[in-house]
Amino acid sequence: MSSAVRIVGRPSTIPRWTDRIGDGWGRWAALATYLLQVQQWPRAQVESVASESLRILSRLPDPSSTDAFQGRGLVVGYVQSGKTANYTAVAARAADAGYRMVIVLSGIHDSLRNQTQRRLERELVHCPVHSDVTELEQPWLPLTSSTEDFKWPALELLDRQATFLAIVKKNTAVLQKLDWWLAEAGPRLEGIPLLVIDDEADQASINTKGNRPVDAAMDDDEGDEESGPKPSLTNDLIRSILARAPKASYVAYTATPFANLLINPEAVDRRVGADLFPKDFVVQLPRPQGYTGTEELFGVSAQGRRVLNIVPPGDVALLKAKRKRQGKEVVIGLDPAPGLPESLADAVLTFCLTGAVRKARGMEGQANTMLVHVSQLTTDQERVARAIEEQVALWCDAARQGQDIESLLFAPVWNDMKIGMTALPDDAAVLRGASRVLHGLVVVRLNSVAGEDLEYDTKPGRHIVAVGGNRLSRGLTLEGLTVSYFLRTASMCDTLLQMARWYGFRLGYEDLIRIWTTDGIASWFSELALVEQSLRDSIVALARAGRRPDQMAIRLRAHSKLLLTARNKATTAAANVDSWSGEHPQTVLLPLSDASRLQQNFEAAEQLVRDLGGVREVVGGLLARDVTPEIVIDFLRAYQGHDDAVAFRADLIADWIAERCAADELTDWSVFVASPSAGRTQTMGGRDVGLVKRRRVGSESIGILVDPAHEGVDLPGGASGYRRPSGEYDAEAMRSARPATQGLLIVYPLDPDYMGLNSATPVIALALSLPQTSDVATKWIVNSMVANG
Repeated sequence: MSSAVRIVGRPSTIPRWTDRIGDGWGRWAALATYLLQVQQWPRAQVESVASESLRILSRLPDPSSTDAFQGRGLVVGYVQSGKTANYTAVAARAADAGYRMVIVLSGIHDSLRNQTQRRLERELVHCPVHSDVTELEQPWLPLTSSTEDFKWPALELLDRQATFLAIVKKNTAVLQKLDWWLAEAGPRLEGIPLLVIDDEADQASINTKGNRPVDAAMDDDEGDEESGPKPSLTNDLIRSILARAPKASYVAYTATPFANLLINPEAVDRRVGADLFPKDFVVQLPRPQGYTGTEELFGVSAQGRRVLNIVPPGDVALLKAKRKRQGKEVVIGLDPAPGLPESLADAVLTFCLTGAVRKARGMEGQANTMLVHVSQLTTDQERVARAIEEQVALWCDAARQGQDIESLLFAPVWNDMKIGMTALPDDAAVLRGASRVLHGLVVVRLNSVAGEDLEYDTKPGRHIVAVGGNRLSRGLTLEGLTVSYFLRTASMCDTLLQMARWYGFRLGYEDLIRIWTTDGIASWFSELALVEQSLRDSIVALARAGRRPDQMAIRLRAHSKLLLTARNKATTAAANVDSWSGEHPQTVLLPLSDASRLQQNFEAAEQLVRDLGGVREVVGGLLARDVTPEIVIDFLRAYQGHDDAVAFRADLIADWIAERCAADELTDWSVFVASPSAGRTQTMGGRDVGLVKRRRVGSESIGILVDPAHEGVDLPGGASGYRRPSGEYDAEAMRSARPATQGLLIVYPLDPDYMGLNSATPVIALALSLPQTSDVATKWIVNSMVANG
C-alpha cells in the first residue's frame, strides 16, 4: 500500500485556526497522492490546489468551536477550469479538520450530479491511495450513489463514527427530502458540523423573491403558509438545510458570480435565517497553467488562425423550427430534416479533421467532442441532430461508392484550417484520418427527452457530436471539446459566459479550437471577456485590502446590451461609480462602419504623436515617458469609440483620470505607440509607424487587442521581468508593480486591409495599463438597467 504524499500548501505568516491540524491532513494527503501517482498531475498543479484549498478552508469557521456558526463564502473560478478539483480538495481538508457532513449541491440535471458523484467517490471515498490516518479514523460514508440521488437513509447512520457525503441535485423535491431528513435528525446533528458546497451557485440558488419579516407578530408555522414575501423555493430549502445544523458553512462555487455578489448582504428570513451572501470571503482562484481562455483563443497568439467563424443569418433561420400560433397556444412545427447549411457542414468536416490531427499527435483513444447548441427547444435539437446524421450518412455512402471525399470534402477545409496551426502532421495522413473519423462519428442528443449521458467512461475514445441546449451550457464537462457550433442567444452576461464551453484545458490541441457563432454573440464575447476580468481584478483588490465582502464592495462593470444577471437575481442596487483602478481597459468594439469617426480618431492620434515630444524607438514601437496627464486626457476626450462599448469609455476614463490627478495619482504617464517592424507602414504625426494586424471576430469587433508584453514596456527591466512559470507574460503583475502615479496609454494603429475594410485610414485602437489607486467603491456597482428596472 502506497504511503500518502504530504503536500500541505504554502505556509501562512498569519496565524489561522487550521494551524492546529499540523500533519493531520490524512484525507487530503490521500487525494494529493492519487492526483500525483494515478492522475499524473504535475506536482506544481497539486501544490497549487493544496494552497488554494487550505486558503479557503481557513476562512471558514473552525468546526471544533464551542459556539454555533453559519459561515458563508464564495469561490470564483474560470469556466471549465477545474473548480471541481478545488472543492474536492476543500471537502477532503474539511473532513480532516472536523466537518463531519459534506453536502455537494451539483447542478440541476442528473448528468452533472451523476458525473460529480462518480468523481468524488473515486477521489475521496474509494481513493486507491490511503494514509494511516484515513484508515484508522472516520471513513467516508456516502448517502447517495452514482445511480441514486438522496432518498431517505436510516437516521441511525448518523450515530456511526463516519464522515457523511451526499451529492445532491438542486431539485426542490430532492432538497425537500434532505431538509426533512435533517429536521428528523434533530439532536444528532449537534456533533456533526456541516459543510455545504454549492457548485454552479448562481444557478437556482439565488433568492428571486422576498423574505419573511423577522419582526412579524405571527407564529412561524402560521405565517409561512400565508401569502406574502418568502424566499424562492430552492433558496429557501438551501437556507433551511444550513439552519438545521448548529454548526454549518456554505461555500458557493461559480465562474460567473454576478448574481451571488448582488445578494442583499442584510437579507434575513424569519424561518430560514440569513441569505447566501458571501459575507466571510470571496476567493478568486488563480488562472490555472495550461488553461485555454480568451487570450489564447482570440488574443495576439491566435491572430493567424480563424478561430471564430460567423454563421450567416440565413443559416440561423434554417436551423430553427417554425412557429405557428393557434389560438392562445404556440405550436412548434417539426418539419422534415433539412439539408445542413454550409456553415454547419463545414463545422462537422472541421471536427473530423481535428480528430485526425489529434490522432497524429498521439491522442488516439482520447475523447473528441463537438458541441452543437442551436436552441433550447428539444424539437429544434432533434431536427438538427437528424440533419447531421443524414448528411454524414450521405457522405459515407459517397465514399463507399468510390468518390474521393478526401479531396472533394476535406482538402478545401483543411487548407483553410491549417493556417496558423502548430505541429502540422502530413496532409495525406490528416485527410485519411478525417475520413475514418467521419465513418465513426456518433451524434448524441443531450436533453430531457433523449437522455443525458455522454458515456466517456464506458465508451472511451469516441468522436461525439453533442446536440443539446441547457444541459450543454453549464457544469457538464465536454471532454476533448474542439469544435463548437453555438447560436443560442441570451440576455444575461452570466448565462452567456456559462455557455462558452470552449474554454478549459486543451493541452496539445489548443490550436485546433474552432467556433461558429453569430455576429452579435461574437461582439458580445469580446466585451464580456473584459467585463469579467474587471470583476476578477476587483476581487483581487478586496483580498489585498484584507477586507471581507461585507466591509468593502466589489465593482461590477455594467454592459450596455446585456444584464449582468437576471433582474430578479439582482436585489442590491446603487448608483454607478466609475473606477478603473488596477484594470486594463481596451477597445475591442470599434466604429468600423463609421468612416468619419475612424478619420477623427486617426487625426487625434496624429496630434497625440506630435504633442509627445521626446519619443524614442524601442522594441515593438515608439515610447514617450514623462507625459503630462493633460495630454492623455485631451486625447481620450477627442477619441470617438463605439456607442455600445463598455470596457472602454474614453470620455468617462478621461474624467476619472482627472479626478485621480486631483488626489495626486496618475500624474505621470507613458505613451507607447505599437509599431511592428514587418508589414505596412503609415506616416502618423510626422513619423513612420508600422501597422498592427488584428483580425475581426465580428462586423465591428476584434478579439483581445493588447499584446501582454506591451503592458510592461515602461517598467524597469521591461516586460521580461514579469513572467509566469509557464513563460507567459503576467500583465496583472505588471499593473500591480506600477506606482499609483504612473499610467500607460497604448495606441494600436490597425491595418484596415487586414481587417477587410475598404479604407486607407488606419483604425486607431487603444488600451490602458492602470495601477491600483486609492479610490475604493463604497457602493454596490450594478447594471443601470437593473437599478432602474
